[in-house]
Amino acid sequence: MKVSRVLWTHKLSLMLLCALAGRATCTGLGKCPIYPQFPDYDITRMTGTWYEVERSFHLMEISASCTELRVELNDRQQLLITVNTLNRWTRGQTTSYGLGIPSHSGSSAFRYRLNNRMPYIIGRMLPGAGQYLVLATDYTQFAVVWSCTNYSIAHSDRIWILGRQRDIEAGLRARIYTILTQFKLDPDRLILAKNDNCTAPTEINTYDYFVFQSEK
Repeated sequence: MKVSRVLWTHKLSLMLLCALAGRATCTGLGKCPIYPQFPDYDITRMTGTWYEVERSFHLMEISASCTELRVELNDRQQLLITVNTLNRWTRGQTTSYGLGIPSHSGSSAFRYRLNNRMPYIIGRMLPGAGQYLVLATDYTQFAVVWSCTNYSIAHSDRIWILGRQRDIEAGLRARIYTILTQFKLDPDRLILAKNDNCTAPTEINTYDYFVFQSEK
C-alpha cells in the first residue's frame, strides 16, 4: 500500500509539473537521458521503405494508420524523408516531407525538420520536427528510433519501432523489447500501429515536390 501511494504521488507530481510547463505529454522528470550512438552506423543502409510497426502513444496521431516512410539520401548525405499516412476514419492520405541532418558523419543522431521552404524558426517548431536517434537497427528487418525534448523541469520522449514489413515476427519483437529494456525504456508504453486495409500511397517525386536548400 505504501509503495503504491509513493508511485501515485510521483505520477501526480509529474502531471502537475507538466501542466505548469504547459505540456501534457511529459514522460519523466529532469532532462532527457543521454544514449550512445549506434556503433558502425551506416546511413546508406537506412534508405528505402520503412513501416511503422509500433510506437508510443501520441494524441495527435490517434487517427493515423498505415504510416510509411520512404528514405533517400541527397548529395550531402542528408536524409530526405517522405512520410505517408492514411486517416483510418476518412481514408484520406496525408504526405509530409522532411530533411534529416546527421549530427556528424557516421552519427545515428539527426535533426529532423519539415519542408524548409518555410522559415527555419517556424519549421523547427512544427509537429515532428526535433532531434532523433536510431538506437538500434539491423537495416533489413527493424529499426528502433527515439526522440526526446526537454521542458526545463521534465522531458517528453517518444519511441518508434520501424520494420521493412508492416509486421514483425514474435521472436524479433521479443529481441527489440530486450533492447528497449537495456535502454531503460518500457515496452509497455508501445501501441501497435494501425496497419489494416492499407493501400499504396499516391506517388509523388520528393525532389519535384520540394526543393531542400543546402544546410547553412
